[in-house]
Amino acid sequence: MANNGLNTEDKIFNAAYNVFLLFGYHGTTLSQIASRAGVNKAAIHYYFRSKEKLYRIVVKSVLDLILSSTFDFYTKQERLEKQTWFLYTELYNNRQSFEHAMKEIYPNDWECKMKESGKWLVIATDHLFLSRKHLIRIIL
Repeated sequence: MANNGLNTEDKIFNAAYNVFLLFGYHGTTLSQIASRAGVNKAAIHYYFRSKEKLYRIVVKSVLDLILSSTFDFYTKQERLEKQTWFLYTELYNNRQSFEHAMKEIYPNDWECKMKESGKWLVIATDHLFLSRKHLIRIIL
């Protein structure tokens, strides 16, 4: 993803979003984010204070996107795969930190958001499976 024309904070967020979605919380380092954003680690601390805070912002962004009523499963296939991968791996490998982030983001209804995320995962997984099955039929 090109970062040209973005301010430093947006460059860092975009890099963090992509790195966290790919590697999850425990697999992501500030060095990876800094390298992808083209900044130094001090800039990340200046704008976001910590890896945990940056992770919460990414989690909120993912949840806001997938739980919105306008998410389009059909035209955003690649994005759907990334969101699904991120949620599955975080819930499996990093449930405690993910739930902690959810409690910080949605203090009054985090359990409801967690259930909504689970329902979304079922729908997304079904959609991805059916899309791949349809593609295999076309190829064969």
